[in-house]
Amino acid sequence: MKKWLALPLSIVLPIGLLAGCSDGRTNAGVNDNEKSSGGQVTIKMTISGSDQEMKLRKETAELFMKQHPNIKIDWVDIGKDRYQKTLTLIAGGDAPDILYINDWVAPLAQKGVLKPLDEFIKSDPDFKVDQFYPSVIDALKLEGKLYALPQEISPIVIYYNKDLFDKAGVPYPTSSWTQDDFLNVAKKLSIPEKKQYGFVLSNGLTYWGGWMLRNGNNVFTPDFKKSGFGTPETLKSLQTIKKMVVDDHLTPNTAEVTAMGQGTDALFRNQQVAMIEAGLWYLPPFKSELLPFKWDVVMQPKGVNQNVKAGVLNWGMSAKTKHPKEAWEVLKFFEGHEGMMIVAKYNMALPATTDKEANQLIIDSKFPENVKAFVDSAPLINMDEFRHPKWAEIHQAVKEQMDLLMLGKQAPEAIQKNIVTNMNQIMGE
Repeated sequence: MKKWLALPLSIVLPIGLLAGCSDGRTNAGVNDNEKSSGGQVTIKMTISGSDQEMKLRKETAELFMKQHPNIKIDWVDIGKDRYQKTLTLIAGGDAPDILYINDWVAPLAQKGVLKPLDEFIKSDPDFKVDQFYPSVIDALKLEGKLYALPQEISPIVIYYNKDLFDKAGVPYPTSSWTQDDFLNVAKKLSIPEKKQYGFVLSNGLTYWGGWMLRNGNNVFTPDFKKSGFGTPETLKSLQTIKKMVVDDHLTPNTAEVTAMGQGTDALFRNQQVAMIEAGLWYLPPFKSELLPFKWDVVMQPKGVNQNVKAGVLNWGMSAKTKHPKEAWEVLKFFEGHEGMMIVAKYNMALPATTDKEANQLIIDSKFPENVKAFVDSAPLINMDEFRHPKWAEIHQAVKEQMDLLMLGKQAPEAIQKNIVTNMNQIMGE
Protein backbone atom coordinates (compact mmCIF):
# COMPACT_ATOMS: atom_id res chain seq x y z
CA MET A 1 0.00 0.00 0.00
CA LYS A 2 1.39 3.37 -1.01
CA LYS A 3 0.40 6.91 -0.25
CA TRP A 4 -3.07 7.69 -1.57
CA LEU A 5 -3.94 10.97 -3.20
CA ALA A 6 -7.36 12.21 -4.15
CA LEU A 7 -7.49 11.89 -7.93
CA PRO A 8 -9.41 14.18 -10.30
CA LEU A 9 -12.88 12.87 -10.96
CA SER A 10 -12.85 14.21 -14.50
CA ILE A 11 -14.19 11.39 -16.63
CA VAL A 12 -17.94 11.42 -17.19
CA LEU A 13 -19.58 8.11 -17.99
CA PRO A 14 -22.00 7.97 -20.92
CA ILE A 15 -25.63 8.40 -19.93
CA GLY A 16 -26.63 5.03 -21.32
CA LEU A 17 -23.91 3.27 -19.35
CA LEU A 18 -24.90 5.03 -16.15
CA ALA A 19 -28.48 3.96 -16.66
CA GLY A 20 -27.34 0.39 -17.07
CA CYS A 21 -25.19 0.62 -13.96
CA SER A 22 -28.06 2.10 -12.02
CA ASP A 23 -30.23 -0.88 -12.88
CA GLY A 24 -27.58 -3.18 -11.43
CA ARG A 25 -27.25 -0.95 -8.41
CA THR A 26 -30.89 -1.12 -7.44
CA ASN A 27 -30.96 -4.90 -7.81
CA ALA A 28 -28.65 -6.45 -5.23
CA GLY A 29 -28.64 -9.53 -7.43
CA VAL A 30 -28.16 -12.26 -4.86
CA ASN A 31 -30.54 -14.51 -6.82
CA ASP A 32 -28.83 -13.77 -10.16
CA ASN A 33 -26.14 -16.27 -9.24
CA GLU A 34 -27.90 -19.02 -11.17
CA LYS A 35 -26.46 -17.50 -14.34
CA SER A 36 -22.95 -18.44 -13.23
CA SER A 37 -23.63 -21.99 -12.10
CA GLY A 38 -21.73 -24.88 -13.65
CA GLY A 39 -18.11 -24.96 -14.82
CA GLN A 40 -15.32 -22.61 -13.82
CA VAL A 41 -16.16 -18.93 -13.44
CA THR A 42 -13.56 -16.21 -14.06
CA ILE A 43 -13.64 -13.17 -11.79
CA LYS A 44 -11.71 -10.14 -13.03
CA MET A 45 -10.18 -7.89 -10.38
CA THR A 46 -8.34 -4.61 -10.84
CA ILE A 47 -4.91 -4.32 -9.26
CA SER A 48 -2.35 -1.55 -8.72
CA GLY A 49 0.75 -0.79 -6.71
CA SER A 50 4.34 -1.82 -6.11
CA ASP A 51 5.82 -5.22 -6.89
CA GLN A 52 5.33 -6.19 -3.27
CA GLU A 53 1.68 -5.14 -3.37
CA MET A 54 1.16 -7.19 -6.51
CA LYS A 55 2.78 -10.16 -4.82
CA LEU A 56 0.48 -9.83 -1.80
CA ARG A 57 -2.67 -9.72 -3.96
CA LYS A 58 -1.59 -12.64 -6.09
CA GLU A 59 -0.66 -14.75 -3.07
CA THR A 60 -4.13 -14.14 -1.64
CA ALA A 61 -5.72 -15.04 -4.98
CA GLU A 62 -3.68 -18.24 -5.30
CA LEU A 63 -4.76 -19.41 -1.86
CA PHE A 64 -8.39 -18.60 -2.68
CA MET A 65 -8.29 -20.49 -6.00
CA LYS A 66 -6.69 -23.48 -4.32
CA GLN A 67 -9.68 -23.66 -1.98
CA HIS A 68 -12.22 -22.73 -4.69
CA PRO A 69 -11.20 -24.55 -7.90
CA ASN A 70 -14.46 -23.51 -9.58
CA ILE A 71 -13.43 -19.83 -9.50
CA LYS A 72 -10.48 -18.32 -11.37
CA ILE A 73 -9.18 -14.82 -10.61
CA ASP A 74 -7.74 -12.75 -13.45
CA TRP A 75 -5.98 -9.48 -12.68
CA VAL A 76 -6.39 -6.21 -14.61
CA ASP A 77 -3.53 -3.78 -13.89
CA ILE A 78 -4.84 -0.18 -13.70
CA GLY A 79 -1.44 1.41 -13.06
CA LYS A 80 -1.01 4.69 -11.20
CA ASP A 81 -4.02 6.63 -12.57
CA ARG A 82 -6.33 4.28 -10.75
CA TYR A 83 -9.58 6.21 -10.73
CA GLN A 84 -9.43 7.34 -14.35
CA LYS A 85 -8.34 3.91 -15.63
CA THR A 86 -11.22 2.33 -13.71
CA LEU A 87 -13.71 4.70 -15.35
CA THR A 88 -12.15 4.05 -18.75
CA LEU A 89 -12.65 0.30 -18.34
CA ILE A 90 -16.26 0.80 -17.29
CA ALA A 91 -17.02 3.27 -20.09
CA GLY A 92 -15.56 0.80 -22.59
CA GLY A 93 -17.97 -1.89 -21.45
CA ASP A 94 -15.18 -3.94 -19.90
CA ALA A 95 -15.89 -3.47 -16.20
CA PRO A 96 -14.05 -5.97 -13.98
CA ASP A 97 -16.12 -7.88 -11.43
CA ILE A 98 -14.24 -6.51 -8.41
CA LEU A 99 -12.71 -3.05 -8.25
CA TYR A 100 -9.62 -1.82 -6.38
CA ILE A 101 -10.67 1.48 -4.78
CA ASN A 102 -8.98 4.05 -2.57
CA ASP A 103 -10.84 7.22 -1.58
CA TRP A 104 -13.32 7.26 -4.45
CA VAL A 105 -16.05 4.89 -3.29
CA ALA A 106 -18.64 7.70 -3.04
CA PRO A 107 -18.26 9.03 -6.61
CA LEU A 108 -18.33 5.51 -8.04
CA ALA A 109 -21.40 4.68 -5.98
CA GLN A 110 -23.12 7.88 -7.08
CA LYS A 111 -22.46 7.00 -10.73
CA GLY A 112 -24.11 3.62 -10.19
CA VAL A 113 -20.86 1.77 -10.86
CA LEU A 114 -20.89 -0.24 -7.62
CA LYS A 115 -23.30 -2.85 -6.36
CA PRO A 116 -24.45 -2.34 -2.75
CA LEU A 117 -23.15 -5.10 -0.49
CA ASP A 118 -25.82 -4.93 2.22
CA GLU A 119 -27.93 -7.82 0.87
CA PHE A 120 -24.90 -10.07 0.52
CA ILE A 121 -23.92 -9.37 4.11
CA LYS A 122 -27.47 -9.84 5.35
CA SER A 123 -27.78 -13.18 3.53
CA ASP A 124 -24.42 -14.52 4.72
CA PRO A 125 -24.39 -15.58 8.39
CA ASP A 126 -20.66 -16.30 8.19
CA PHE A 127 -19.78 -12.69 7.40
CA LYS A 128 -19.60 -10.25 10.31
CA VAL A 129 -19.43 -6.59 9.34
CA ASP A 130 -18.69 -5.67 12.96
CA GLN A 131 -15.18 -7.10 12.51
CA PHE A 132 -14.30 -3.79 10.79
CA TYR A 133 -13.59 -0.47 12.48
CA PRO A 134 -16.94 1.43 12.44
CA SER A 135 -15.44 4.74 11.32
CA VAL A 136 -13.82 3.06 8.31
CA ILE A 137 -17.01 1.23 7.31
CA ASP A 138 -19.07 4.43 7.65
CA ALA A 139 -16.73 6.18 5.21
CA LEU A 140 -17.67 3.62 2.54
CA LYS A 141 -21.40 4.27 2.68
CA LEU A 142 -23.56 6.51 0.53
CA GLU A 143 -27.15 7.25 1.47
CA GLY A 144 -27.05 4.47 4.04
CA LYS A 145 -25.84 1.73 1.70
CA LEU A 146 -22.43 0.04 1.93
CA TYR A 147 -20.57 0.00 -1.39
CA ALA A 148 -17.14 -1.38 -0.53
CA LEU A 149 -15.17 -3.26 2.10
CA PRO A 150 -11.70 -2.26 3.34
CA GLN A 151 -8.90 -4.81 3.30
CA GLU A 152 -5.98 -2.61 4.33
CA ILE A 153 -5.71 0.50 6.47
CA SER A 154 -2.65 2.58 7.22
CA PRO A 155 -3.06 5.09 10.07
CA ILE A 156 -0.80 8.13 9.90
CA VAL A 157 1.76 8.19 12.73
CA ILE A 158 5.03 10.01 13.42
CA TYR A 159 8.33 8.48 12.27
CA TYR A 160 11.30 9.91 14.18
CA ASN A 161 15.09 9.76 13.98
CA LYS A 162 16.40 8.54 17.33
CA ASP A 163 19.97 9.61 16.55
CA LEU A 164 18.92 13.23 16.01
CA PHE A 165 16.91 13.13 19.23
CA ASP A 166 19.97 11.79 21.06
CA LYS A 167 22.27 14.49 19.63
CA ALA A 168 19.85 17.20 20.75
CA GLY A 169 19.39 15.60 24.18
CA VAL A 170 15.65 15.28 23.58
CA PRO A 171 13.77 12.34 25.17
CA TYR A 172 11.95 10.03 22.78
CA PRO A 173 8.23 10.80 22.44
CA THR A 174 5.57 8.56 23.95
CA SER A 175 1.93 7.93 23.11
CA SER A 176 0.89 10.41 25.81
CA TRP A 177 2.64 13.42 24.28
CA THR A 178 0.66 16.54 23.36
CA GLN A 179 0.71 18.98 20.46
CA ASP A 180 2.60 21.47 22.64
CA ASP A 181 5.16 18.75 23.38
CA PHE A 182 5.49 18.11 19.66
CA LEU A 183 6.06 21.77 18.81
CA ASN A 184 8.70 22.12 21.55
CA VAL A 185 10.49 18.99 20.33
CA ALA A 186 10.37 20.12 16.69
CA LYS A 187 11.86 23.48 17.68
CA LYS A 188 14.77 21.81 19.52
CA LEU A 189 15.46 19.59 16.52
CA SER A 190 15.46 22.43 13.98
CA ILE A 191 18.93 23.74 13.06
CA PRO A 192 18.44 26.42 10.37
CA GLU A 193 22.15 26.88 9.61
CA LYS A 194 22.41 23.16 8.79
CA LYS A 195 19.12 23.11 6.86
CA GLN A 196 17.85 20.55 9.36
CA TYR A 197 14.16 20.70 10.17
CA GLY A 198 12.31 19.24 13.11
CA PHE A 199 9.44 18.09 10.92
CA VAL A 200 7.99 18.15 7.43
CA LEU A 201 4.30 18.86 6.87
CA SER A 202 2.99 17.74 3.48
CA ASN A 203 0.14 19.56 1.76
CA GLY A 204 -2.74 17.10 1.87
CA LEU A 205 -5.70 16.40 4.10
CA THR A 206 -4.06 13.13 5.13
CA TYR A 207 -1.44 15.30 6.86
CA TRP A 208 -2.59 18.82 7.82
CA GLY A 209 -6.11 17.41 8.03
CA GLY A 210 -4.97 15.24 10.91
CA TRP A 211 -3.78 18.28 12.85
CA MET A 212 -7.12 19.98 12.25
CA LEU A 213 -8.97 16.81 13.25
CA ARG A 214 -7.11 16.65 16.56
CA ASN A 215 -8.14 20.23 17.29
CA GLY A 216 -11.81 19.27 17.04
CA ASN A 217 -12.40 20.13 13.37
CA ASN A 218 -14.80 18.36 11.06
CA VAL A 219 -14.49 18.62 7.28
CA PHE A 220 -18.26 18.86 6.79
CA THR A 221 -21.33 19.83 8.75
CA PRO A 222 -23.15 16.77 10.20
CA ASP A 223 -25.52 16.63 7.22
CA PHE A 224 -22.56 16.71 4.77
CA LYS A 225 -24.15 19.63 2.91
CA LYS A 226 -21.73 22.42 3.83
CA SER A 227 -18.14 23.04 4.88
CA GLY A 228 -17.32 22.31 8.49
CA PHE A 229 -14.26 24.58 8.40
CA GLY A 230 -16.01 27.76 9.49
CA THR A 231 -15.43 27.17 13.20
CA PRO A 232 -13.13 28.69 15.84
CA GLU A 233 -11.38 25.31 16.02
CA THR A 234 -10.49 25.54 12.34
CA LEU A 235 -9.06 29.03 12.74
CA LYS A 236 -6.95 27.85 15.68
CA SER A 237 -5.64 24.96 13.56
CA LEU A 238 -4.78 27.26 10.66
CA GLN A 239 -2.94 29.59 13.05
CA THR A 240 -0.98 26.65 14.47
CA ILE A 241 -0.03 25.43 11.00
CA LYS A 242 1.11 28.92 9.99
CA LYS A 243 3.21 29.19 13.15
CA MET A 244 4.74 25.78 12.48
CA VAL A 245 5.59 26.42 8.83
CA VAL A 246 5.99 30.19 8.43
CA ASP A 247 6.73 31.81 11.78
CA ASP A 248 8.91 29.21 13.50
CA HIS A 249 9.95 27.42 10.28
CA LEU A 250 9.94 24.02 11.97
CA THR A 251 9.11 22.45 8.61
CA PRO A 252 10.08 23.41 5.07
CA ASN A 253 7.20 24.92 3.12
CA THR A 254 5.88 23.37 -0.07
CA ALA A 255 8.15 25.45 -2.32
CA GLU A 256 11.22 24.49 -0.30
CA VAL A 257 10.33 20.81 -0.43
CA THR A 258 9.94 21.08 -4.20
CA ALA A 259 13.28 22.88 -4.50
CA MET A 260 14.97 20.10 -2.52
CA GLY A 261 13.81 17.72 -5.24
CA GLN A 262 13.15 14.94 -2.75
CA GLY A 263 10.17 13.21 -1.27
CA THR A 264 9.36 13.08 2.42
CA ASP A 265 10.97 9.65 2.75
CA ALA A 266 14.22 10.88 1.16
CA LEU A 267 14.37 13.88 3.51
CA PHE A 268 14.04 11.45 6.41
CA ARG A 269 16.63 9.04 4.99
CA ASN A 270 19.08 11.90 4.47
CA GLN A 271 18.49 13.13 8.04
CA GLN A 272 17.35 16.55 6.83
CA VAL A 273 14.20 16.20 8.93
CA ALA A 274 13.89 14.59 12.35
CA MET A 275 10.21 13.64 12.09
CA ILE A 276 7.80 12.81 9.28
CA GLU A 277 4.21 11.61 9.05
CA ALA A 278 3.26 8.45 7.16
CA GLY A 279 1.45 5.16 7.24
CA LEU A 280 3.05 1.72 7.13
CA TRP A 281 4.03 2.09 3.46
CA TYR A 282 7.59 3.16 4.37
CA LEU A 283 8.27 0.02 6.41
CA PRO A 284 9.19 -2.30 3.50
CA PRO A 285 11.67 0.11 1.84
CA PHE A 286 13.15 1.15 5.18
CA LYS A 287 13.64 -2.52 6.02
CA SER A 288 15.25 -3.44 2.71
CA GLU A 289 17.53 -0.38 2.64
CA LEU A 290 18.53 -0.46 6.33
CA LEU A 291 18.61 3.22 7.29
CA PRO A 292 22.01 4.33 8.67
CA PHE A 293 20.49 5.57 11.93
CA LYS A 294 18.16 4.40 14.68
CA TRP A 295 14.50 5.28 14.21
CA ASP A 296 11.05 4.38 15.46
CA VAL A 297 7.41 5.45 15.28
CA VAL A 298 4.99 6.94 17.78
CA MET A 299 1.31 7.83 17.86
CA GLN A 300 0.26 11.33 16.85
CA PRO A 301 0.42 13.97 19.61
CA LYS A 302 -2.82 14.63 21.45
CA GLY A 303 -5.00 17.67 20.92
CA VAL A 304 -8.60 17.52 22.09
CA ASN A 305 -8.41 13.95 20.79
CA GLN A 306 -5.79 11.70 19.21
CA ASN A 307 -7.66 10.91 15.99
CA VAL A 308 -5.83 10.26 12.73
CA LYS A 309 -6.25 10.17 9.00
CA ALA A 310 -5.29 7.05 7.08
CA GLY A 311 -4.63 5.45 3.74
CA VAL A 312 -7.03 2.68 2.80
CA LEU A 313 -7.49 -0.05 0.19
CA ASN A 314 -11.08 -1.08 -0.49
CA TRP A 315 -12.71 -3.66 -2.71
CA GLY A 316 -16.04 -3.00 -4.40
CA MET A 317 -18.25 -5.17 -6.60
CA SER A 318 -19.13 -3.93 -10.06
CA ALA A 319 -22.83 -3.29 -10.66
CA LYS A 320 -22.30 -4.95 -14.06
CA THR A 321 -20.84 -8.24 -12.80
CA LYS A 322 -22.47 -11.32 -14.26
CA HIS A 323 -21.21 -13.43 -11.37
CA PRO A 324 -22.26 -11.74 -8.10
CA LYS A 325 -22.25 -14.99 -6.11
CA GLU A 326 -18.67 -15.84 -7.04
CA ALA A 327 -17.55 -12.23 -6.71
CA TRP A 328 -18.93 -12.19 -3.18
CA GLU A 329 -17.02 -15.37 -2.34
CA VAL A 330 -13.81 -13.70 -3.52
CA LEU A 331 -14.55 -10.54 -1.55
CA LYS A 332 -15.38 -12.53 1.55
CA PHE A 333 -12.08 -14.41 1.36
CA PHE A 334 -9.96 -11.30 0.87
CA GLU A 335 -11.76 -9.69 3.82
CA GLY A 336 -11.63 -12.80 6.00
CA HIS A 337 -9.05 -14.22 8.39
CA GLU A 338 -6.81 -15.83 5.78
CA GLY A 339 -6.77 -12.69 3.66
CA MET A 340 -5.95 -10.53 6.67
CA MET A 341 -3.14 -12.84 7.77
CA ILE A 342 -1.47 -12.37 4.39
CA VAL A 343 -1.84 -8.58 4.71
CA ALA A 344 -0.20 -8.73 8.13
CA LYS A 345 2.63 -10.95 6.90
CA TYR A 346 3.72 -8.33 4.37
CA ASN A 347 3.81 -5.60 7.05
CA MET A 348 3.08 -2.72 4.67
CA ALA A 349 -0.44 -2.04 5.94
CA LEU A 350 -2.69 -3.11 8.79
CA PRO A 351 -5.52 -5.57 8.34
CA ALA A 352 -8.72 -3.52 8.11
CA THR A 353 -10.37 -5.68 10.76
CA THR A 354 -9.86 -6.20 14.46
CA ASP A 355 -8.58 -9.73 13.74
CA LYS A 356 -6.44 -10.34 16.84
CA GLU A 357 -4.12 -12.93 15.33
CA ALA A 358 -3.41 -10.83 12.24
CA ASN A 359 -2.77 -7.66 14.22
CA GLN A 360 -0.58 -9.55 16.67
CA LEU A 361 1.52 -10.69 13.72
CA ILE A 362 2.19 -7.01 12.98
CA ILE A 363 3.04 -6.28 16.61
CA ASP A 364 5.33 -9.31 16.91
CA SER A 365 7.34 -8.20 13.87
CA LYS A 366 8.89 -5.49 16.08
CA PHE A 367 9.71 -3.55 12.94
CA PRO A 368 10.09 -0.92 14.02
CA GLU A 369 10.23 -1.50 17.77
CA ASN A 370 7.04 0.46 18.47
CA VAL A 371 5.10 -0.78 15.43
CA LYS A 372 2.19 -1.22 17.85
CA ALA A 373 1.63 2.54 17.45
CA PHE A 374 -0.06 1.77 14.13
CA VAL A 375 -2.35 -0.84 15.67
CA ASP A 376 -3.24 1.45 18.59
CA SER A 377 -4.07 4.24 16.12
CA ALA A 378 -6.44 2.13 14.01
CA PRO A 379 -9.56 2.66 16.19
CA LEU A 380 -8.89 6.42 16.03
CA ILE A 381 -9.15 6.69 12.24
CA ASN A 382 -11.53 9.30 10.85
CA MET A 383 -12.18 9.41 7.10
CA ASP A 384 -15.49 11.27 6.92
CA GLU A 385 -14.32 13.24 3.89
CA PHE A 386 -14.48 10.05 1.79
CA ARG A 387 -18.25 10.06 2.18
CA HIS A 388 -18.79 13.03 -0.14
CA PRO A 389 -18.98 12.28 -3.90
CA LYS A 390 -17.23 15.57 -4.75
CA TRP A 391 -14.39 15.06 -2.32
CA ALA A 392 -11.63 15.16 -4.95
CA GLU A 393 -12.74 18.59 -6.20
CA ILE A 394 -13.14 19.85 -2.64
CA HIS A 395 -9.72 18.55 -1.62
CA GLN A 396 -8.02 20.27 -4.55
CA ALA A 397 -9.69 23.59 -3.72
CA VAL A 398 -8.68 23.35 -0.06
CA LYS A 399 -5.11 22.33 -0.94
CA GLU A 400 -4.72 25.47 -3.05
CA GLN A 401 -5.65 27.61 -0.06
CA MET A 402 -3.43 25.62 2.30
CA ASP A 403 -0.53 26.16 -0.08
CA LEU A 404 -1.05 29.93 0.20
CA LEU A 405 -1.14 29.62 3.99
CA MET A 406 2.02 27.52 4.16
CA LEU A 407 3.86 29.93 1.86
CA GLY A 408 2.88 32.84 4.10
CA LYS A 409 0.95 34.57 1.32
CA GLN A 410 -2.36 34.93 3.16
CA ALA A 411 -3.44 35.18 6.79
CA PRO A 412 -5.29 32.30 8.48
CA GLU A 413 -8.49 34.37 8.69
CA ALA A 414 -8.57 34.96 4.92
CA ILE A 415 -7.67 31.34 4.21
CA GLN A 416 -10.52 30.11 6.39
CA LYS A 417 -13.02 32.37 4.62
CA ASN A 418 -11.83 31.24 1.19
CA ILE A 419 -11.93 27.55 2.12
CA VAL A 420 -15.51 27.77 3.38
CA THR A 421 -16.66 29.78 0.35
CA ASN A 422 -14.99 27.46 -2.16
CA MET A 423 -16.20 24.29 -0.46
CA ASN A 424 -19.79 25.47 -0.24
CA GLN A 425 -19.75 26.51 -3.88
CA ILE A 426 -18.53 23.08 -5.01
CA MET A 427 -20.96 21.24 -2.74
CA GLY A 428 -23.87 23.35 -3.99
CA GLU A 429 -23.21 22.70 -7.67
